[in-house]
Amino acid sequence: MSIQGLVDARLVLVTGKGGTGKSSVAAALGRLSAERGRRTVVVEIDVMQTSMPGLLGRTPEYAPRPVAPHLDVCNVTWAHALEEWLEQAIPVQRVVKLILRNRLVELFLDATPGVREIVILSRVATLCERYDQVVVDLPASGHAIALLQVPWVADDLLHDGPIHQRAGELIALLGRPDTRPCVVVLPEELVVNETLELCEGLARVAPVLAPPVLLLNQAAAPSLAEDERVLLERIAAVVDPASAAGELAAAGRWEADLERATAQALERLSTLGRPVVQFPRLGALGGFQGGPEAVVRQLARALARELAIPTGGEP
Repeated sequence: MSIQGLVDARLVLVTGKGGTGKSSVAAALGRLSAERGRRTVVVEIDVMQTSMPGLLGRTPEYAPRPVAPHLDVCNVTWAHALEEWLEQAIPVQRVVKLILRNRLVELFLDATPGVREIVILSRVATLCERYDQVVVDLPASGHAIALLQVPWVADDLLHDGPIHQRAGELIALLGRPDTRPCVVVLPEELVVNETLELCEGLARVAPVLAPPVLLLNQAAAPSLAEDERVLLERIAAVVDPASAAGELAAAGRWEADLERATAQALERLSTLGRPVVQFPRLGALGGFQGGPEAVVRQLARALARELAIPTGGEP
């Protein structure tokens, strides 16, 4: 199954349209990997408002912080990544501090196209040397494409120097067989449209990347036959919407709509020629006690069931 590649990968790149649950999926992949005994870190990319405190129970900082056995979380911020980059490039600490204190240099580096992205991706590459698995919660869709295409742009524009060298190393990392992209989808027309564009964009700007694994979140398994859908419509047309029968008919129609949307999404995604892993609508009927963190645990369990992987933790 295509999802096996995510579980076994050294570097997992998770993206998708905003609001699809990509951060929850990234946290769940990290938790599953850690429960298998692999030293794992879930990485956010230069975010101001992190979602990881709710998903993994701890606010990430630039330096990885532990959240569970074998599992760390961090936020790769531009300023800290730049400082680390300079320390590696310039062995004299005093010179590094002078550069960082120079406002003109800071403005130049901040404004130079591609520098921010190369420096941030370099930090991700460094983490890949220290962990068994690095799960990156990338920015949404178009921003993820803009980030991942920079190594190729830098490689074309620059012919020597540390940026050119690092760009080549990042291209090699993205092309490794144990680097796997993952796109999270919802069964909604606009989300599917953006997903098709995203997959096309990734293939265009980052040609060495493996085809992404598609995860359809909040999918509804078929449960209603066509005659049952027709019956629901007829009942809904004649009963009082405020009555118990009316509420039951409305719930049935809602389920039928979700099943239809899931089937349509699967049909359209099939044009990519990739298997689609479906996740149920976890917490759809009121959520779980424990909030988003509990949903992440359930997502990890769902991933484990896809592969029949024994894991620790709550069922």
